[in-house]
Amino acid sequence: MSTAINNLKPAWGPRLDVSNTVDVFAPQSVAPYTPPPPGIDNLGITSTDTFMVPGKGEFKVDFKGYVRVARSTPTAADWNHSEVFTNLIEMCMRGESPEVGPIIVTLNPDYLSTGQLWTPACDQEAEKPAKACRMAVTALFEIPQLGLTLFNKEPILLTINDVRAIPPAGNPGFGRIYEKLPLYNRADPEGKPVADITALKFAMGTYLSEDELQSLRSN
Repeated sequence: MSTAINNLKPAWGPRLDVSNTVDVFAPQSVAPYTPPPPGIDNLGITSTDTFMVPGKGEFKVDFKGYVRVARSTPTAADWNHSEVFTNLIEMCMRGESPEVGPIIVTLNPDYLSTGQLWTPACDQEAEKPAKACRMAVTALFEIPQLGLTLFNKEPILLTINDVRAIPPAGNPGFGRIYEKLPLYNRADPEGKPVADITALKFAMGTYLSEDELQSLRSN
């Protein structure tokens, strides 16, 4: 399944070769301040997104689901100077609100969502520096009750600070959105925006077992 990313357009970062990359499931022990070997992390995720929809107003939706994140070989053997590139290769989150009913969030199949973890230059000589993490994501927001599937043309930039282990499981993060991020109707991609995301907070969960991943996929 992970080889499907070869068909996507790399919009904001390098495409990883994941053909021989091993899936990593629970149980796992993640060593802090240690560059890990390459892998595909199967993790839980939660998110609270704030939407503005004309005629429905502004409202928050709590989401829960999973992500599969491919990691590259670190660029250096030591923590301080290593950089790790990532591709988000699968995602599914589900939420519901009184305003619009269920919302299912998945990856946009047309573009590759990419990211990286690195030590800020000013901290590279510190004893135990924290890394920063960013992921540029294109997503689909399926809203069955409205008969709509929305998508973002600009990336949703998911960011995590104070990363002391890779993957940053359990770390809270923020979606870097200035005032609003327009969402477009997938059935009318050249039309005007039909909704906006105005805020986004998320938390990367811990490793899932293979059974837990399959259970989330089947819901």
